[in-house]
Amino acid sequence: MEKFRHIDGSEAIVETDYIKIHFQHGGNPEDVGENGCKIEDVISVLQDKLLDFQGRELACEENATALYHLDLAREALLVRRRRREKQGILGSRNKHKSKD
Repeated sequence: MEKFRHIDGSEAIVETDYIKIHFQHGGNPEDVGENGCKIEDVISVLQDKLLDFQGRELACEENATALYHLDLAREALLVRRRRREKQGILGSRNKHKSKD
């Protein structure tokens, strides 16, 4: 059976004893259909879990720091997507320019 692959050819399913993540495979979801999650979706799950902790007795400075860094990661991925869109290469394997 053919493995699901990202547009770059890497495996689109990550599976360990306790985690199974199906990432988008193929090209842009607008072209090939949505068939998995994005990295941003995984970040959102982690943020939701930490926010739940922060709303209860598990609140702490370390959770707040983790939330801050997850937000930075999400923003970096958004900047990448915008640059790829602006450069007309979103959904392709072409390398984008990191500076505008």
